[in-house]
Amino acid sequence: MNTLRRWYREFILPAGLVGSLTVGAGMFAIPYAFARSGFLAGVIYLALFSLIAIKINMSYANIISRKSGDYRFASFAQDHLGKAGFWAGIFAVVFGLLLGLTIYIILAGSFWNLIVGTESYLPNIIFWVIGSLAIAISLKKLAGLDFIIYIAMGMIIVFLLALGLQDVSSVPFLPSQSLGLLIPYGIVLFALHSRPAIAPLEDYFENRKIGWEKAKRPIVWGTILPAVLFLFFAVAISSLSPAGISEDAVSGLFVPGWVMSVVGILGILAIWTSYLVIGTEIKDVIVHDLHLPSWLALVMVVFIPMLLYWGGAQNFTTLVSIGGSLFLATECVLVVLMNGKLEGKLSLIDKLLITAFVLGGLYEVLHIL
Repeated sequence: MNTLRRWYREFILPAGLVGSLTVGAGMFAIPYAFARSGFLAGVIYLALFSLIAIKINMSYANIISRKSGDYRFASFAQDHLGKAGFWAGIFAVVFGLLLGLTIYIILAGSFWNLIVGTESYLPNIIFWVIGSLAIAISLKKLAGLDFIIYIAMGMIIVFLLALGLQDVSSVPFLPSQSLGLLIPYGIVLFALHSRPAIAPLEDYFENRKIGWEKAKRPIVWGTILPAVLFLFFAVAISSLSPAGISEDAVSGLFVPGWVMSVVGILGILAIWTSYLVIGTEIKDVIVHDLHLPSWLALVMVVFIPMLLYWGGAQNFTTLVSIGGSLFLATECVLVVLMNGKLEGKLSLIDKLLITAFVLGGLYEVLHIL
């Protein structure tokens, strides 16, 4: 019994924490991206970016293990990369994650529509209000809830896959257009992004007096399992969307009503917990890195996402792609550079990653323009 309890505390729950903070809004853009790029390319993206996500997470774990106190991402970047690193960190985390919160507000309406079958702006507003209030709640109080929702989401995805396997002839293996191969880049990067989970994971290990060296396995498996779920989800959605895959994945589903409701409820709970974690991360960066008052940080976290939403930022897949290609790619570059500074050099893989992230960001900028 003690062995099982220790395994749960040291592996299952922390891996679930990383996984639950990975499964978020980006997952729902993957089926549409795969439909455009072809599933063959999509699987390659998932496999490659899973390895990259593991490297980024392990590198950041190495970075934060060297420092104590109320440090956040931009302060780490300043310590290792100077003022340029600091402001690049602010750009990546604050603006990138605020855009992420806007994406969650958009997606809340799609999930509500699955439950009640009607569309309106009211569910988006209600989700925003409840999510904003929840940002004041400690993450450790929700670790168990996160884990339960994560398991439930996995079960419903497997169930959808079982329904969809009855007809997989609609799954597109090849791209629908020549540039379709580039579509999943920012989306998959956004979906697999879990760097913000590493600091709370360290808090979890520290509070339970577990050696940080034991965090490697939970980080690896907490990153791999969501990628597998994403693939299952993409296949299921493709098979269960006879009229075509919608941009948010769920609007075009053709399944029994009770299944739609369960997906909607679990989806809202999943993005709500992610909204809390991301909002708390932004607030902490503003307070600890920019040294602004806590009340001002809270005002920014609460109102900027809704202002973006009402200002016209409502295209789900476009925002996910921008968030991944620009903001999260910048964040990944900073992590690679910081870890390289700690280790004394950049490896060939580090240089290739930086090049890929920079080129991907430039492509996204040109695409937007």
